[in-house]
Amino acid sequence: MPMASSSEDQRVQWASEASQCLICMRHIDDPRLCPQCSKLFCYSCIRDWLQKAELESGNPACPNCRCPCGIDNFVKILEGSPLYPSKPIDNDTSKSDLFDASSTMLGSVKIQQHLEKILLETQGLFNETDRRVSEELEKQRALVKQTKDNLIKTINVMVQQELKDIHQQFHAKTGEINAWADILTKKLDKHQFALLSVKATVGQNSPQELVTKQSEIERSCTQVIEGLKTICLNVKPPCFKSNLIPEPSTWKFIVNKYSSVRRTNEVQYSELVTDDIGSVWRLEVHPSGFEDAKNTSLSIFLQLYNGIVGNYHYSIELLGSSRNHRYEDEAFFELRRGWGQNHFIDLKSLQESFLENDALELTFSVRALNLIDKYEKMKKRADLLTTEVDQLNKLAHPDCLTEVITVRNVVDAIKSSNCLYSDILNDDIGGRWRIQIYPGGNAECKGQFLSIFIELCSGIANKYDFTVAILHQNDKKVVKKSLEYCIQPSLPFGWKSFLGREELINNGYIQKDSLSIRLTIKPPNATQKLIYFRQYHDQAFGNMYPQRKESVASNDCKPTTSQEPLESRLRKTSISFVKNLFTKSPSTDQQ
Repeated sequence: MPMASSSEDQRVQWASEASQCLICMRHIDDPRLCPQCSKLFCYSCIRDWLQKAELESGNPACPNCRCPCGIDNFVKILEGSPLYPSKPIDNDTSKSDLFDASSTMLGSVKIQQHLEKILLETQGLFNETDRRVSEELEKQRALVKQTKDNLIKTINVMVQQELKDIHQQFHAKTGEINAWADILTKKLDKHQFALLSVKATVGQNSPQELVTKQSEIERSCTQVIEGLKTICLNVKPPCFKSNLIPEPSTWKFIVNKYSSVRRTNEVQYSELVTDDIGSVWRLEVHPSGFEDAKNTSLSIFLQLYNGIVGNYHYSIELLGSSRNHRYEDEAFFELRRGWGQNHFIDLKSLQESFLENDALELTFSVRALNLIDKYEKMKKRADLLTTEVDQLNKLAHPDCLTEVITVRNVVDAIKSSNCLYSDILNDDIGGRWRIQIYPGGNAECKGQFLSIFIELCSGIANKYDFTVAILHQNDKKVVKKSLEYCIQPSLPFGWKSFLGREELINNGYIQKDSLSIRLTIKPPNATQKLIYFRQYHDQAFGNMYPQRKESVASNDCKPTTSQEPLESRLRKTSISFVKNLFTKSPSTDQQ
């Protein structure tokens, strides 16, 4: 008995080894024989194994005996050969049992070989991915460096061009000053020659002779004095233009009747002016000084009246016939707070050189610090304008009803195609509304779409803009539909195919068996809303007058001890109507 059992085990082992590949653990296809250990493998399996071993270690070897060999060393077994593995027969129970026994006896060695194969493939994939990621990272580093270099190159070109332009402007302004220097030098030389002539006359004549020439000498000195007063350097302020620095917004302000306003020291404000960003400014002038500068200096401040708070570059210039007085600085401006100088210029110099026809002429300018700062301020201004536009739209298209409704029992309604109703919703002019929701569809759209209808339960037939939105946790998936319609009481209207049934069920619109819907109702414009309000108001008073007539008839039949005046009852009715008009009942959900 033991010998028979041993012989049977040997046959089972031989059958399993003869029919099963040691790599893929399946029936051998196109068998190849190892010349060293005589084990059979599938041709594709042993070929891939040797190729991967060649890539990994450079030493391809048999997966069973580990002997070094190539694919050409493996012997091909032809069909019909005694060594060719026989195909397994599924219907033969004995063969199946034999295969199961052989699989069990392969043991941990073949499992280890199988795991080594998987590990080899995984390692190869890891190495390939590591190489690919390293190459991509290196490409990105090179791309970032190239982009940085290109940007720096572009900026350098711009800066060099700006520096070139500024140097050209500098040379032009220097040339203008040099030209004025020549002109003024010639004028001074002429007056100096006249002055030297007068000096020579005074020095070479005796006192008696000077008495006779007194009028001539005085006339010559007067001509020199008048000529010297006309000499002035009429050169524009040193202002350079640059494409990297924004151009300032400049305005002019004239203070008239300076003598009278100086006595009262009444603050003089310029008109409100707007710069190219949209901020509003004004100049504030104290004719006789402010605080510690009172009665000694002229005080001038620039004020940000409305607009974007932040740092600005500003300048204030007092214009004179012979020269200008200028002040410029950078400061952080807040709304309605001025920046400037208490001691802008002393009052004596002001009266001597800048006061003409009892008036002062000023120019002031404002700009952002640079183009980047200007861009940021313009962006803030755009955000403010967007907010203002939204507010204007609300005023021009006022809502009379905006409610978010949560509808429950949606899943059952989808299955049964029932209708779900919202609570009654009161708008702010007197109408009463509700929504009809068919999660399973309505009429010919049943079973295919979600249908939604709006109903005016009580009110006056008018035209409205309606917007219905099915809400979602992701704002991009919110489904919103709008239309303009002249609705009639108790005649629902809406959308039979508002949303597809599959999209409703599968895209997360239903949360905890509930559906959230936002309803917005608005008249076409504010004027129409006022008209609708008056219609409801007139209707309410019309409904009240018949009650008064009935009350009078009843009182005629049966007198009462006291009767409230008509004006009092009208006032109470109006107050009650207005309270009900602007009171919105909370929306609860029901089926």
